[in-house]
Amino acid sequence: MSRRLVEAFLETAPVPLGLPVGEVERRLGPAARVSTKDDRPIGFQYPALGVWLVAEDDAIVSISFLTGTTDEGGAIFPGELPGGLRVGDDPARAFELYGEPDRTQKIALPRPPHASMMLSFWELAAPATLTLAVRSEKPGRIDRLVLARRP
Repeated sequence: MSRRLVEAFLETAPVPLGLPVGEVERRLGPAARVSTKDDRPIGFQYPALGVWLVAEDDAIVSISFLTGTTDEGGAIFPGELPGGLRVGDDPARAFELYGEPDRTQKIALPRPPHASMMLSFWELAAPATLTLAVRSEKPGRIDRLVLARRP
């Protein structure tokens, strides 16, 4: 059952991974902010929907379900995620629902001193990955959930 819940993130996403960037605002309306590089969109911020979309090569490659941290402008994904998870839930609840991740990685953060982020990855049947991030200084809080297309 947990694998099915992880796969359900593909259906929870507001747009499908791989969507051409020209379709994003047609489907979701005007973004609060569009980031560009070389006059091409590379990011769409939808704080009211609680998501940020990242683009590469003119297609959506990742969707962040926001958890309300300051660096994300305080936006929060308002709904329930697969299995009834909410972004404010303790990370342990995600593991209860989704099972053990396929792999984990710990990365150092520049601030605060000695801080790190634990990343947990679930590989989906589609060429995609779900990543759950938790900061060492806030271990009881999901920092972010990201659905990303695998190369």
